[in-house]
Amino acid sequence: MRCGSLDNFERNYPLENAENFSERINQLWVNGLLSLAACADMGSRKSRFYRLRTRGETVTVQRIGHAQGSHGLQRARQALSLGAVGSLRLTARFIAPLVFVVCGALAGCQSDVDGVAKNVKTNDIKAPSSDVEESFGESGAEITLLLQKGGSGLFEGSSRDVRDAAGLSVGDLGGNQAFVKVVDVSGAANVSSAVAAAKSRNAALLIGYLPPQVTASIAAMPADQRPPLVNLGAPVPATAGNVYNLVSDEMDSAVEGLRAASASGHKKVAAFAQKDFPQASEIKLGDTVRAAGGTFLGMTRYDLTDAAASDAVQKSRPMLQGADTVLILGRTAITTTIEGAIKAGGQSNLAFVGTSAWPPQAYAEPTANGTVIAMVEPEGASLIAERYKRHYKRTLSTDAAYGYDAVAIASGIIRTKGPASLNAENLTSKTGFRGVTGLFRLTPSGQVERRLSLYTISGGKLTLLSAAPTSF
Repeated sequence: MRCGSLDNFERNYPLENAENFSERINQLWVNGLLSLAACADMGSRKSRFYRLRTRGETVTVQRIGHAQGSHGLQRARQALSLGAVGSLRLTARFIAPLVFVVCGALAGCQSDVDGVAKNVKTNDIKAPSSDVEESFGESGAEITLLLQKGGSGLFEGSSRDVRDAAGLSVGDLGGNQAFVKVVDVSGAANVSSAVAAAKSRNAALLIGYLPPQVTASIAAMPADQRPPLVNLGAPVPATAGNVYNLVSDEMDSAVEGLRAASASGHKKVAAFAQKDFPQASEIKLGDTVRAAGGTFLGMTRYDLTDAAASDAVQKSRPMLQGADTVLILGRTAITTTIEGAIKAGGQSNLAFVGTSAWPPQAYAEPTANGTVIAMVEPEGASLIAERYKRHYKRTLSTDAAYGYDAVAIASGIIRTKGPASLNAENLTSKTGFRGVTGLFRLTPSGQVERRLSLYTISGGKLTLLSAAPTSF
């Protein structure tokens, strides 16, 4: 998955409607880094704009008579602040401590893109790629969103999801102090000019969802010649500095699950993975186990058939005899075939660790009972899932969730401390951020750290063992 601990969140958890948004508007939580104010002043403003800039003219779609403002994760159990030390009291009608964002779907707080929904048949405005620039929001500091259009000349698939979530996010948190400019980067040839143009416009932040080689070319630019970059694609090296990879992968879930097993005394790890599992990830996994005081016995790779999986288990019996923990990675129900074949051998001292990449149908297999999986608790995305689906007529995706959080980080810092404060010091705050993808923080090395909840599979479903920590 493109998001380790979130690998399958939209598949693992059916997205449920969040209710009573207009009574759950978030307070302004201020920790010196991030503002989470979304809609305190919305009642007094009557219009919001979605703007298309075409060659020679500006076309504006406006909705009259609605206040402004506006990603699987399942329920909202609790609302957590971002380690805030101060708050702005909102009117009594709107007070509710939420995280990152909740502007209601009800009368007092509508999305910036509602106007589009009411005035055209779809929010996907299909215009020629060479003639149209899109912006979400009307004023403030620029957040530049770098994407690539598909062969049709439109943003497609994950790029479309990221774009749409960015629009929703800046509507929730931009507060007329930030807007998102969408820039099509159709190939590596025009990347440098697009970045230079953003720099000349004093853009506060670049957010990119691009092929790795394109992102790497941006990341290699000297940090003083471009805005900071938040990467939503495959991780790239951050050697030039001020580059931050926001997306997690399956390894994050695996590592957290193994840490839990180690805490209970299970430290001798045997692993199973699909044949295409990267060698570099296997090395990293072994290093992680050893760094925690454990023993990594090795990895067995399997093909995607039941017969091949069972054969892989038989060949690994000598390794399993020395293990007390079995990690099974994979995005396929074959993972439970592996587990069933191991359990059939009668070895009783084994703890089983799965990952967030497991498909939900795997939970229904009796052989999966007792497996521990670490993942993001599903509360965050439920806060915006209904509105995203209402606006864009499709289910919130993992990519959209990351897009939402990236814009939320930028908007919050801009609102609290100004555009110039989108710098390494604030982006790598040790306090971190809580968004729809859970609690996370960015590191100076360009990586992301996440706090995950621990679940066990029981009776065909996930049962919470321990909730994610509320702070780092």
